[in-house]
Amino acid sequence: MALIRTENVYKAFNDINVLTGVNITVEQGEVVCIIGPSGAGKSTFLRSIIHLEKITSGKLFVEEELFLHRDNNETIFQAEPVKFKKLQLEMGMVFQSFNLFPHKTALENIMLAPIHVKKIPRADAAVLARELLAKVGLADKADSFPSRLSGGQQQRLAIARALAMEPKIMLFDEPTSALDPELVGEVLNVMRQLAESGMTMLVVTHEMGFAREAADRVLFMSDGSVTEEGAPELIFSAPENQRTKQFLNSVLGV
Repeated sequence: MALIRTENVYKAFNDINVLTGVNITVEQGEVVCIIGPSGAGKSTFLRSIIHLEKITSGKLFVEEELFLHRDNNETIFQAEPVKFKKLQLEMGMVFQSFNLFPHKTALENIMLAPIHVKKIPRADAAVLARELLAKVGLADKADSFPSRLSGGQQQRLAIARALAMEPKIMLFDEPTSALDPELVGEVLNVMRQLAESGMTMLVVTHEMGFAREAADRVLFMSDGSVTEEGAPELIFSAPENQRTKQFLNSVLGV
């Protein structure tokens, strides 16, 4: 089953077209990585899927249900509010910046959404939070505030917080771009473990090694649209699109 599907998604900021007809499908259990140059629209596209950006036109499907349809900035269809929120909560998102609550401990950061959104009893939310901290290698940081954590630890905490809502698909928006180079690996390792566990993932990344190793499919975006897609071994070893070749040559020297 396709967990995410988009049809002809466009997004314009004033008169500037950022997305120009994006069509993708992410199947259950699939890891899809989106690569491409800065300004290609990758992050805007990811934010549009979860409705943090309102698309100009196109259709968004979640779990094969029509989530949103817009045309020329007019909403043609939107799932009724309860259903819309339910479908939105099927998607967890990890941002470039960690967006943690600085006045809450690591444990409390994870517990907040389950308690207030899913109405889980506080004791149960604490148990879940400790399990997730252990899962991302932060079992000993439950009582630490974000300011006491390294950037890599903060991003792993952000991943645990997103997982606390038990999403069916995880969206990652360049999750390592704000990290010092020596901290990137610890976040990518957690993401690899998620991929190996069968979590469906859509990842915007500039980490070519991760895309090559962990992805089932790689999408190359340029100028607001997907211009090439395929298995990692094909995209990285024998790209067909000239723009893809130029990009890979610039970042990998191949």
